[in-house]
This record gives sequence, structure tokens and C-alpha cells, in this order.
Amino acid sequence: MSASADGTITQFTPDANGCLPMLEHIDLDVRLSRRDYQQCMPELQARLYDMEQAVLEARVPVLVIFEGWAGTAKARMIGVLTRRLDPRGLRVHSITPPRTYEQQYPWLYRFWLKIPSYGQIALFDRSWYREMLAERTRGGDALRWRARCEDVVGFEHLLADDGAVVLKFWLHISAKEQARRFKRLLKDKLTAYQVTDEDRWQHRHYHSYAAVVEDLIARTGTPAAPWHVVPATDKYYARVAVTKTILAALEARLGRSTVALDAAAQSAGPDVAGAAFRRRGVNGLPPASAAPAEPAVGAPRILRGVDLSQQLDEKSYSRSLKRLQAQLHLLGLALYRQQRPAVLVFEGWDAAGKGGAIQRLTAEIDPRSYTVHAIAAPAGDDKLRHYLYRFWRRLPPRGQIAIFDRSWYGRVLVERVEGFARPDEWARAYAEINEFERQLADFGTIICKFWLHISPQEQLRRFEERQNVPYKAWKLTDEDWRNREKWPRYEEAADEMLLHTSTPAAPWTIVEAEDKRFGRIKVLHTVAQRLEAELGKVDL
Repeated sequence: MSASADGTITQFTPDANGCLPMLEHIDLDVRLSRRDYQQCMPELQARLYDMEQAVLEARVPVLVIFEGWAGTAKARMIGVLTRRLDPRGLRVHSITPPRTYEQQYPWLYRFWLKIPSYGQIALFDRSWYREMLAERTRGGDALRWRARCEDVVGFEHLLADDGAVVLKFWLHISAKEQARRFKRLLKDKLTAYQVTDEDRWQHRHYHSYAAVVEDLIARTGTPAAPWHVVPATDKYYARVAVTKTILAALEARLGRSTVALDAAAQSAGPDVAGAAFRRRGVNGLPPASAAPAEPAVGAPRILRGVDLSQQLDEKSYSRSLKRLQAQLHLLGLALYRQQRPAVLVFEGWDAAGKGGAIQRLTAEIDPRSYTVHAIAAPAGDDKLRHYLYRFWRRLPPRGQIAIFDRSWYGRVLVERVEGFARPDEWARAYAEINEFERQLADFGTIICKFWLHISPQEQLRRFEERQNVPYKAWKLTDEDWRNREKWPRYEEAADEMLLHTSTPAAPWTIVEAEDKRFGRIKVLHTVAQRLEAELGKVDL
């Protein structure tokens, strides 16, 4: 069998060794003598140790992913690679099917939590591909399969664009070789447990499973994260080939002189996806080496056209506030019953009233059902990884609400204006953020995003008020005054942010917050309206 472009399965006739058409050029009978292995492997391990130190100095994150047929001894391969390495600089992740609590989040959540910090090496004994293959080979929907492929292509692009080296290996053996290995393991009571029911199922369906692997490699092999198919019939050959491939990639990334690979290593680590699969990711993200597109020139002045004269009297405010808070209380219960997560994002000018709006929003919601994240400059683990890492790990589970007072949009706002992110970094962040929010929406997350807008004159008035009121003075910092001097640059950044990241699944709402009462009611009304559209109306 083979996989067609639309994800359906069609018939084909395998060759005598049980190999696929796309993989049939891989010579599975290549060998390396034990003597040759013992001669070259210590030197390769010493070089790998040196590269580990270089990776740490250069602060380059490295992901090495091992997938392959059951019986290819992936764990032993990892053991050989790590034997001479400093354990402080690496992590090994053995990936199992998702646990119950992990199913409460978008499917890539648990892998975002495992990405290596800058300068660290992460080795994956199976990975995100395990879940994809298990689902697809057991009759999973073709549309879902294609969506998952898009998700991982985007995920790997994000990491590569952030400087990571992503290496993916498929350890390849024939159906006959797999049967031979299973037979040997099952003969010994001490090793029989290693052959699981999942392994037996895979062997019985070797050819249909292999067809899905073929489609997987075609869809997810990219210049930023190519697949390397390694003949694994001979363990010595496979170990040397994998080690040399890793060394070549790291030496190339760090600008070190690369020792020429011998003929064995060259044939052992081919990118079987080849030129046909060296394409842009299916989600439209450019390769890591490509220059990101600059934001559109002449973007409209969105914020300057906002009418800030909107006002609300105290009586109308009190009446609306009471009704909306009661409505939000019931909607919070509906959210929990329907097991839908919600993400509320608050951005805006300093002193625009984000805190006050959040306080009124949560006043009557069960406090067990929401978490407010006040986002400041990254610190600790957050600072050592991709900028989206700290937001992935703060996502709400099903039935819960996460409220972000500042958010991932700092990448295209403060980091852009203050120079904390390079132009190429913040320019590509628009697509990265849209992809992030798309995955949340596909999971069923309800997203509301607010920009609280005030005039420079109103901001100055509020700053002066804070300065003169003791219990508010703590809110005002020197940084607030410095940011005020850069108002035009922040306004330009906010305009482009609103233009590039307002999508049907995650639209922006501009809140006229010159009058605090009007702004708060608009926020509560918008959230209630959005939740009712997704969850159904509630009776007060």
C-alpha cells in the first residue's frame, strides 16, 4: 500500500524484502565490522563531547528525534550517543501515549514543555510523530492527519528559526528482519516483555504502516528539519552513521570544519525526502534560512481613527455591570460543563485600565476556574527558551480560563520598539503568533483579545494622578515615563500588530478606554457575547 497526496490509502506491491517504493533504494544489508566500529566510535564520541561544549558556549538548542520500526533498539542508540557526554547538558525524553491530564491541552503542549533550553541537547526516544502515526495507522481521519502534519512543520520551523538544530532519524529495517528480532527477544523470558502488543500489531500491518510513514516523511521533511533514514539491520553501521550525521549537522551549524563522511556514513543518512520534499512548510512558514517578509509598508493608522469620546454615566454603568457579571458567572459554569478552554488577552497603553477591566471581569466568576497571568520580562527558564514557551506552559486546561495581562504580543510591541528582538525576529512573529492561536482555536479554545486605547493626554493625566495618590504610586515606574516618550513608535507597532494578527478565530477588539466605565463595560460585553456565541445563551 502507499499514501496518496490527499491522505487516502491506495494499493501497491511490495518487493521481496518488504520495502516501499520510496525507500527501496536504501540498502538494508550494509555492514560495518565490529573491529572497524571499535576503532572509529571512541573518536566519534570524543568529537561529540567537544561539540556538546561548543553547543553550550554558542547557546544553540539541539533536538535529536528517533523514530523507527519496533525492534530497532532506539534506546540503545541513545545510550551509545550519551555514554561520553556531560549529563548536565542533555535531556532524554521517552515519549509514551498522552496521559489523561495531557489530553486537557492542545496536543503539542506536552512537547513544548520538553523543548531544550539554549545550549542544551534533547534526545527523544519517539516524539510527536508517535502520536500521529498511532492515530493514522488505526484509521484516523485524513483531514486530521494533514492538520497534524501542518502543526509539526510549523512547530519545527519555529524552533529552527529560533536557532535550534532539529535532526530527525527513521531507523529502518525490513519486515523479515523485524520478525527475526521479535523471535529472538521472545525466546528469552528476560527480554520477551520488550515485544509489546503495539509492536505485534505494527508487524502484522507492516506494509500499511510503512505507507503512512512514507506519507509522513513526504509531508514533514523540510530544509529546517529533514528526515534521515538510517539502515538499521546492522547496529554498528547504524550507530556510526547516526553519530556522523549529528556531528556533521552541529559542525555545519557552528561553523566548525566538518570531517568528510566516508562512503558508509554518506549512504546511511540520506534525506529520503530529497529535493521533492524540500519545500516550504504546508502552513506557509518560510524555511529557517529564508529572510522573513517585512511588514506591509504604509499600514493604515488604525488607532488614530478610534473615537475616544464614548462615555457611560454612573447609573448605566452600575446596571450593566451587575447584569454582565451575573451573565459571566453562568457562562463560566457553561464553559466548565462543556470542557472548553478560554484565553483572554489584554494589551494596551500603560494606565489604560487593563487591571481594572480584569478585576470587574472576574468579580463574579468562580475563582477556581480562572488564572490571571501578569506578564513581565522573561526570567529563569522562560528566558532560556523560545519566547512562546512561557505562554504554552501557561495555557488553561479544558473548562478553565487563562487571562493574560500582557502576552506573547510583547514580541511585536515592547521587544520590537526597545530593540530586544531583531527586525527579522519580530517580523516573522506575526505568522508565528497566528499559527499559535490557530492551534489553540483548532483545539476548541475560545480566544478574546483586547487593545485598551487612550489618548496621550489622558495617559499623562492618569500618570500624574498615580504620582500624587500614595496607594497608586507603586504602579508608576520610570519605565512608564520612558515608554511615553516613544508613543509614536509604539503606536506604529500596535497598528501593524492589529493589522497582521486579527483573524476570524482570534479577532482583536479595540476598547475605547478614555472613559473607564465605558471601557470596562465593553470588555465584559464582548467576552459575554463571544462566550454565548460558542457555548449557547444562558438565562439570567
